[in-house]
Amino acid sequence: MNQKKIYVMGHRNPDTDSVVSAIAYAELKKNQGAENCCPVRVGKINPQTDYILKRFKIDKPDFISDLIPRVRNYMSSIPVTVNELTPLWQALELLNRDSHKMLPVVDSQDKFISLLHYNAFAENMLKKIDPHQRSIIPTSITHLLQTLNGQEILSFDPDAIFRARILVAASHIDTINEFIQALPRENTIVIAGNRDDVHRAVIEAGIRCLIVTGGKTVVKEVRDLAREKKTSIIISPFDTATSSLISFYSTPVRYMGDENQEPLREDEYIKSIREKLSSTVSRSLPVVDEDNRVIGIISQGDLMEDPNIEVILVDHNELSQAAEGIEHYKILEIIDHHRLGNPPTAYPITFINRPVGSTSTIIASLYTDFKIPLRREIASILLAGILSDTLILRSATTTDIDRDMARYLSEITDLAIEEFGNDIMHAASQVGKKSVKEILNMDLKLYPQGKKTYSVSQVEVTTLTQLMERRDEIINELEILQKSDGLLFSSLLVTDITELNSIFFISGNGDIIKEISYPKIYENIFSMKGILSRKKQLIPYLTDVISKSE
Repeated sequence: MNQKKIYVMGHRNPDTDSVVSAIAYAELKKNQGAENCCPVRVGKINPQTDYILKRFKIDKPDFISDLIPRVRNYMSSIPVTVNELTPLWQALELLNRDSHKMLPVVDSQDKFISLLHYNAFAENMLKKIDPHQRSIIPTSITHLLQTLNGQEILSFDPDAIFRARILVAASHIDTINEFIQALPRENTIVIAGNRDDVHRAVIEAGIRCLIVTGGKTVVKEVRDLAREKKTSIIISPFDTATSSLISFYSTPVRYMGDENQEPLREDEYIKSIREKLSSTVSRSLPVVDEDNRVIGIISQGDLMEDPNIEVILVDHNELSQAAEGIEHYKILEIIDHHRLGNPPTAYPITFINRPVGSTSTIIASLYTDFKIPLRREIASILLAGILSDTLILRSATTTDIDRDMARYLSEITDLAIEEFGNDIMHAASQVGKKSVKEILNMDLKLYPQGKKTYSVSQVEVTTLTQLMERRDEIINELEILQKSDGLLFSSLLVTDITELNSIFFISGNGDIIKEISYPKIYENIFSMKGILSRKKQLIPYLTDVISKSE
């Protein structure tokens, strides 16, 4: 199996703090020796984060839609394959020597052609060796030389594959001539011992190849005749019986593979391939990429192993916020600043949860704790993460630790806090140009409440005008979300980062909406003066509202 990768990942619908924390922490882990550590994202990059990454020329983390186990998470690396032109004898030696259950047969570009396994070999060999009719095997002079370890005396068009008929010249010369006349001589191979009369007769008849056994050579007159008739001559080191048997194994392996067995795609879900694996003779299958190139092997035994991915969670610790399917993977670390809702683990892990305004604050402090210098670009995006999550240090979640770290990062990057903060907040204000569905999904989080769950999305803008003009569209989209996901309610907190106030849109349970005490400005729309933090202000308030409604 491949060396395990470590994914550093934020929550679904990632905000700036989530994305930059993943990038910065993955770099920290690499500096500590974890070369297989990389940042990933589970959702779309929002305009603010996109602006920050482009400004400091940092690549977006790779996108993964989910962590539901796929074939690529369990397959073995560097698969052993066999080229389609390899003689069958060599392919079978490889199959037997390393105890492979099967070998993928590939072309010169490693693209899958068929599978070689003992059942397929036996079935196809029986078709080639039929006692009721003369056997025909695809082969070439080159393949015969390789399989027999033969000595080339003469060869003509050595790489051309032809449909060979093999005749063992063990009879009287007259009988051999009768056999020769009945065969397509341009495709006939004659195997004989050191019998000059047979050599001359079969070459004169125009056969394609003469195999002389026992390591014996041919006289000059025979060589001259063969050169004239363009008959290839091979000296086999084996006796006649063995040479005859081995010659049948000179056929290219592509003619002996199982062409009915389809390979697996690397992105197929494990749950969908179990039956395919169990129905194969070898209980294993090759894995191909989108270009049909063989990139791995997967067997039933591989499914008993751990997947080739481990994860580090940043900026969240609840499964409801994590990538779908994460329960199938080992969580190595969690670094967060939110409430605890983490899953139990069967093993100890590093868990860092601090009551600060931003995960970026924690990540930056880990660089200083481990005495690892910050690249200017990484320091810049961490500063952006702090200023974004704390609304330029004005949010109720802001702590002195955030302020101190922001000042430190400002000094080493030469970025003025207010000016830089306004730049990134202005980038966030472009959200008003997006569709309402995109707006709701940019930073949507689910919160369990008893047996039910509710959603709260949050966006920051520099003016409330654009979204207030679309209020009916927002309420309608919230209603669709609430009903389609069976939620207690769906809501959107729109925060004006200039005036430091918010507007709250909600759709769902009427009893809960009735308990909201903030001023109603339209149906299902409330003015929440002074509410800036979803985590520290809104969620505790909504928890209280839900309790009262019950």
